[in-house]
Amino acid sequence: MQKNIKITLILITAMNLRLAVTAVTPLFSAIQRTLRVDSTLTALLVTLPLLCFAGGAIVAPRLINRFGIRPLIFFTNGVLLLANLLRPLTTGTLLMGTLLIGLAVALLNVLVPTMVAQVTTTGAAARLTSYYAVTMNVVAAIGTAGAIPLAHLWGWQAVLMGFALPAAATLIVAIRLPRHSFQQAVTTSATQLSLGETLRHDPHAWKLTLFMGLQSLIFYSLTTWLPTIFQTLGASAALAGTLLAVFQVVGIPAALVLNAITNLRRLLVLLVIGYLGGMAALLWSGIGWWLAAGLLGFTCSLIFSLALTLIATSSQHVGVIANRSAIAQSLGYLLAAIGPVVFGRIHDSLGSWHPVLLILLGLMLATIISGLWVAQLPEK
Repeated sequence: MQKNIKITLILITAMNLRLAVTAVTPLFSAIQRTLRVDSTLTALLVTLPLLCFAGGAIVAPRLINRFGIRPLIFFTNGVLLLANLLRPLTTGTLLMGTLLIGLAVALLNVLVPTMVAQVTTTGAAARLTSYYAVTMNVVAAIGTAGAIPLAHLWGWQAVLMGFALPAAATLIVAIRLPRHSFQQAVTTSATQLSLGETLRHDPHAWKLTLFMGLQSLIFYSLTTWLPTIFQTLGASAALAGTLLAVFQVVGIPAALVLNAITNLRRLLVLLVIGYLGGMAALLWSGIGWWLAAGLLGFTCSLIFSLALTLIATSSQHVGVIANRSAIAQSLGYLLAAIGPVVFGRIHDSLGSWHPVLLILLGLMLATIISGLWVAQLPEK
């Protein structure tokens, strides 16, 4: 019985991991009109959480070790509940609430996999991980698709407040768990020292960081600005939100493709086709927009899965993999945080999204090249 409650808690917690960060982007135009802010400020609604994610990969394990999982579940979801309710009140609370949401989700990004490891056996962990990943993506997609229609009914402020519902549900489930339901993780000083040594002496960690960072920069830049770009091209606000939902939903089966294609060179060729085809399809109205959302969403999700796989298979030693993962995710998210703000500033300065799309195209090609560099593929 207690195990079922734990699994339910994991899945409900997963609903919080992307919803309040990515589902806000279709509302950017409404937020800008109401609060009279520019693209740079609205881009911070995605950039601030990314900066928090960058630090979370390093700090969260220490907090788990000191306070334990259950207290942090209550703390993070309590913060999420309050931050989502207060966020839409003023420009100041919008930024402060976004920062608090980023800090809470950064902790949850590490808490959830730790909970999975304690609840299941090694074989079942992969299955439960896939379940919470699907839950995370589906809820984010539903929130994205419903943001504009619900905003027309109740206003964008009510939609942002509604993002607090998963946090409230998580707190209700967490109350049913006994105090010592989860073990307290143990972090040694040797592990922390090893992380520092990895930063200084492991060039492969930096290659993985570059690949992880570039693909994250592309994904979060597209997540931030695709709705606005679609509207600039002629789509309605509701259609732009639906297209972003498609962008997110089509990524769910990406891991299946990763399992089916074992030849890494062929996989990278597929990624090139997806990136180039998606960017080209943006120029076609109507069916082209749907094709662009589908190709770009699937490609971004597939290359993210590839990045995680390259990290997981980069060494035979678990400690080395853990350190490389922490560095790649923390510094990778830090690199990704640059994209939304910089691209928003470029658009505000030049008055066009075409330069942004050209830069993104160049970054996509650079990502593929860095993937080849990481994999160290033979010529044949």
